[in-house]
Amino acid sequence: MCCGFEGFAMGSKRLDWIDIAKGIAIILVIVGHTVPNPSPLRHAIFSFHMPVFFILAGYTFRPKPWRELLSGSVSRLLVPYVVLALAWQVPTFLMSGAPLTRGTLVAGLKTLVFASGVDVPGLGVTAVGMAWFLAALFTSRLLFNVLVRLFDRRGIGVVWRGVVCAAIAFCGLSVSRYFGVYLPLDLDLSCYIVLLMWVGYTARQRGLEASVNKPLLFIGAGVAWLVLAALSGLELSSRRVDGFVVATAAALAGSYCVCWVSMALEKLKDVPVLGAFERGIVFCGQASLAIFAIHAVDWFIPWQTMPLLMTLPASWLIASIVRCACDIGLAYVIKKA
Repeated sequence: MCCGFEGFAMGSKRLDWIDIAKGIAIILVIVGHTVPNPSPLRHAIFSFHMPVFFILAGYTFRPKPWRELLSGSVSRLLVPYVVLALAWQVPTFLMSGAPLTRGTLVAGLKTLVFASGVDVPGLGVTAVGMAWFLAALFTSRLLFNVLVRLFDRRGIGVVWRGVVCAAIAFCGLSVSRYFGVYLPLDLDLSCYIVLLMWVGYTARQRGLEASVNKPLLFIGAGVAWLVLAALSGLELSSRRVDGFVVATAAALAGSYCVCWVSMALEKLKDVPVLGAFERGIVFCGQASLAIFAIHAVDWFIPWQTMPLLMTLPASWLIASIVRCACDIGLAYVIKKA
């Protein structure tokens, strides 16, 4: 896989720091789904953990002919989306005890088509679970490919590219958030995601990796993230972007911090202890799709209310550690099998 989770490479050289960033992000996904909701920690994690994946998808993006892009995206994103969505829908349906009728089949098909991360009662669409990410990335890649090729053909400068992507992002969110219109395969959400992809795409062109030698930039981004995240809110699965400019800036600042730390860790891979830690995070990044899929299914386990864990101090922390260990460990077994 190379779209969003697996196989990030630049030319023939694989970039470990990108795998590290994905590894950090997938761990934060698990922790964010385990800590109390609401809580300051969950709010902080959600402010940037999914944008990291979309920014990295833009960083490694290469415009391609339509047939090549569509073929690769279908096999790497759309097919896994359907499999993961069914892995969520089937158990959910069975546990509901509802009879299997033509109506329930139509409702299930509608859920697959819309790929919403949350229920949309007005459309009769139920949540598709974590699989929304794969559907959103699928449509985002197609839309971004159109934009990049159009920008290149027209010779549009970087500033105007950003303006266009920001306008598309705002319009896409407005369609669902303010008008209640949800589009198939998260196309309305994908309009926002292309802005994140454009940031990653532009960062590669502008030489992001050189910034690892500028620790003050990292500190500044960290402070900006803390302040801006506290003033906004972001949860992409539900199209919640509280404060478009502030929430987006917080997502970018937090994502930059993850990338900076990842690039710094890559430079320490030959240090004995840190090197082993770095290799572990690299594995999490390389196996992030498998970890994501396992995590999507382990959702049926009541991690936050499990009696054994609830008797322990800092139960959410222990539950997060156990959940990460289970998901990553199972992914390791699958990868090595």
